[in-house]
Amino acid sequence: MVLVAIIGALIGLVTYEIIYFLNPFEPRASSSWFVAYLINIFRQHSLHRWLTFSHKGSYWKSLRRAYVMYSGSLMIGVILNWILVELLSVNHRLAWLFCLIVTASISFFFLKRYVFKHEVANTVIEVGQ
Repeated sequence: MVLVAIIGALIGLVTYEIIYFLNPFEPRASSSWFVAYLINIFRQHSLHRWLTFSHKGSYWKSLRRAYVMYSGSLMIGVILNWILVELLSVNHRLAWLFCLIVTASISFFFLKRYVFKHEVANTVIEVGQ
């Protein structure tokens, strides 16, 4: 799980840098964080599904749960990024790293419990077998 998180973070940084470079909107760092995070949910979900959890359930169902789960940390990340960059004048890359650590910590607790939870099949157990 840690290796997948590190790989995802490196790809996420590249994604963020490309978006930041191309982004004409202000506040640039926070809006870039927002767009990159939306893209990275899809990518990180796929990495975790494939490499971490070997999830066999519905792809679209778990992706939908991922977007729901990550939406809370997305808002926390955008607000934190805005405070760090716009109010405290922290470098946007350092703010990206700090926001990543905070949102990844939140996500760590919910990934297996919510996004990749094992769905219990409806089975009937007959008594006396």
